[in-house]
Amino acid sequence: MPFTDVVIPVEWASEPLAPAEFSGAGATTAPLTWAQQVLWRSISRFGSNHRFLNLRRTVGVSARAATDVPTALRAVGALVSRHAALRTRLPLVDGEPRQEVAGTGVLPVLLRAGVGDGAEAARAAAERLADVAFDHAAEWPLRVALVTVDDRVRQVVLVFSHTTVDAHAAEVVMRDLRLLLLRGRLPTPPGPQSTDVARFQHGPDRRRSERAAAYWLREYRRLPQEPWEATGPGLDPPARRGVLVSAAIDTAARMVAARHRVSASAVLLAAYHAVAARHSGRTLVGLYPMAHNRFRTEYANAVANLGQVGFCVVDLTGRPDFTELLSRVWIASLNGLRHAYYHSASLRATFEEQGIDFDSMFGPHYYFNDVRLSVGGGGTPPVATPADLRAAVATSTFSWTEGLEQTAWHMLAHVVDEPGGVGITLTADTRHIAMDAVQTHLREMEELVVAAAHSDVPWPWSPPATGTLPTADAPPTADAPSAAAAAAEAGVVAVVADGEEVVSAPFDGGRAASAPLTWGQRAMWRSLDEFDSPAGYRALRLPRQLPVPARAELTVARALTAIGALLGRHESLRTRFRRRDDELHQEAAAAGRLPVLVHPVLRPEDDPDGRRAATGLTARLGTPRFDHVAEWPLRAALVTVDGRVRQVVVVFSHATVDFHASDLVLRDLRALLAGVTPAAAGLQSLGLAGRERDVEQRRSQRAIAYWVRQFAGLAPSLSEAVGPAPEPRFRRGSLVSTAAHHAVGLLAARNRTSTANAILAATAAGLTGDGGQQTCGIVVMANNRFQPGHAEAIGTLNQIGLCRLDLSDRPGFTELLSRTGRAALDAYRHAYYDPAVWERTFTDLGHDHATFLAPYCYLNDARLLREVGPAQSDADRAGLRAMLADSRFRWLTELDQFPWRCRLQVLDAPEGIELIVTADTRYFPAQRVEPFLRGIESLLVEAAHRDVPWPWTPTAG
Repeated sequence: MPFTDVVIPVEWASEPLAPAEFSGAGATTAPLTWAQQVLWRSISRFGSNHRFLNLRRTVGVSARAATDVPTALRAVGALVSRHAALRTRLPLVDGEPRQEVAGTGVLPVLLRAGVGDGAEAARAAAERLADVAFDHAAEWPLRVALVTVDDRVRQVVLVFSHTTVDAHAAEVVMRDLRLLLLRGRLPTPPGPQSTDVARFQHGPDRRRSERAAAYWLREYRRLPQEPWEATGPGLDPPARRGVLVSAAIDTAARMVAARHRVSASAVLLAAYHAVAARHSGRTLVGLYPMAHNRFRTEYANAVANLGQVGFCVVDLTGRPDFTELLSRVWIASLNGLRHAYYHSASLRATFEEQGIDFDSMFGPHYYFNDVRLSVGGGGTPPVATPADLRAAVATSTFSWTEGLEQTAWHMLAHVVDEPGGVGITLTADTRHIAMDAVQTHLREMEELVVAAAHSDVPWPWSPPATGTLPTADAPPTADAPSAAAAAAEAGVVAVVADGEEVVSAPFDGGRAASAPLTWGQRAMWRSLDEFDSPAGYRALRLPRQLPVPARAELTVARALTAIGALLGRHESLRTRFRRRDDELHQEAAAAGRLPVLVHPVLRPEDDPDGRRAATGLTARLGTPRFDHVAEWPLRAALVTVDGRVRQVVVVFSHATVDFHASDLVLRDLRALLAGVTPAAAGLQSLGLAGRERDVEQRRSQRAIAYWVRQFAGLAPSLSEAVGPAPEPRFRRGSLVSTAAHHAVGLLAARNRTSTANAILAATAAGLTGDGGQQTCGIVVMANNRFQPGHAEAIGTLNQIGLCRLDLSDRPGFTELLSRTGRAALDAYRHAYYDPAVWERTFTDLGHDHATFLAPYCYLNDARLLREVGPAQSDADRAGLRAMLADSRFRWLTELDQFPWRCRLQVLDAPEGIELIVTADTRYFPAQRVEPFLRGIESLLVEAAHRDVPWPWTPTAG
């Protein structure tokens, strides 16, 4: 067998393979090169980031060459024979890796068939070979695939391990392969190989390393010790990478380079640094450019990994224009690159001897790696007019690519060649930089370089406000949006009525940050996806009105200041959602403007306090669905009467705040409108998300274990269909009851429980009283406000809990109420959990997590004023029964879809409570809705003054 002693990754070991035999100059060993040591340490600390470390290349073969597979295999064998680096493995010797070169051997070559020129099959093969980490101790550092079309090789795919070659070495190898395919042999000797470089570095090059270490320490001491503080919990993985592919920045950079006699790479480095420095406000900043270390003549054609990180400090004192900044970056970076050849362990020791933590010193500064092979300023510079460059900017594309778990820097840039331009990948650690900043940074780099192609750009090197180059006939727009644009952004009606205007409430909250969604937000977002109908969506926004007394003499300006302070105070109100690659997360803005609609009452005698106008505005602001990507999660309007604000209307997105949080926000708004500074704000959504990823994980595990225990053997109340699905299928019935309102107060006082538990017990009785169920399961909504630190939190904390009641001994209602209290407490205590883990757990148990709870009734008590005052709790039995006649049942607008078979909502109503059933009439027929609601009401009224035995029929006894 040709591959008896060869390691082949199992992912393609069973596919067609052919041997490429090689025989080189002989076996030898050597220590790792300096660059290999750095990579090996990174792999040991962070794991193999093979998607980044595996270098993919493809060599096309002309159809005219008529190259068959045996010829191509001989060329590949000759290539590996020529370059010892390609037959070098890194086994552990006494616990340390060493380079071990094989004299002879066999390289397995994957054979793939393609069509046309084979390019598509080559891309698939490269993806396949690069998607598996190298086994550096046992596997050759080169993988090869041959793509054939009509039995002739049309593409040769090579995937290199970055531990052995760098990008420049890969190009040297590809050049040699092309010549071998063409001529069959190469008469010239190869350049130094990886083991040769190691011998130089561990011998005569030590003095150069010592000089580099002294330079690094000297430059580092110039920097102020200002670590980047974490702005938020970040995402998972924390390092996110965005890619801008731009012909405009490529052309413009070469034009700037030619004019100032620097390299195009230096232009991009200066622009990268300028944008980063402008946003950070720092005067002295460290840059870490990657050096290829091929300045030495003998290393020009070396096949090894010579790339090491350089270091320099750029001083921005004096607010230089971009021309001067470019000069400073060019000089500093050349110094840094000259001192980028060093023994990494010795460099680390130099810093640690001075008490400097080497691993953390990189984070606050900027890494830059231009891996293009030709980035100098030579050659004929391109010619492009400003209009040409503007047109090229319009064709630039931005996309997200795979994130990273670990990086040494908080911000990194990589530059690669792309067809017709360059690709710049910006990596940001979202614990320190908001993900939204990635695209902004890249676009501002592009606009800065494009602007510098034809004129100098003064400090602070800002791009035009419009996001495009200014022209004589198209000046930059002002910061403030137009009334129509602001209205559209705010989500209010696009047509502004006579006398109305849209103004802005500016806010400044101090930080921009990224975080995952909170557990409650994830659950709410699922509801947003499910509720496509307007009637369903109305449940997902929270409209509130705040009356302002006439004596307050509140002006619009003061109200706008208060609203701006409110958003600055509560980060959750300036947080928007982002969906990237099917992943949702939230982004908090540091500053911005909230559009506010101002509505004057034109006839004060008809609406003296503005209440009627406020009611209309509440409907207008609440009707359009929130755009959670573009829009703030709060809409606001002011109603003025005789020039003074009399009503403040706000509509919250339920995806960002819950009922309790909306009350807290209104409390703060009242204080701010009165000129009073509220107490310190509670936890915000990003802080909650951070806690949920860390300290709350144990709580989540306990909650999910509770769910599993309680759900086992729990009989559903609505498992069987009662007939075909009628139209409309999802019906909503409402009962407004003063009697139930007073009855639950009496029940709660007499049994020392809550009114919510009284309604929950009556619901269980209504579901099971006429059946033989031994248990009853009800899904309840928990506000999770009793968790530590949650009482003042501004966020969406609601999650569902599972309440399981034992009915096997047919208890009376008093006993049922007692059991309900204990079961509800258990359900609420275990209603705070990671929904992704919850879903996986029940999926692993064989359930469809999206539907398995549908046969159980869902109860959501959303009242804000749940308890009844003592003066209202003294009605006698006859008085309560008399109130039953005043109850009113009506049908509400039906829904197009709904995930539950029965949901009971409990809402506040004037002088009473409102019970709303949403029923899937295939399982809960429409004719049952009103009797079900009236049965709950009657049971509560009867039980307010006596125990009601099973089956809890109010007329019993």
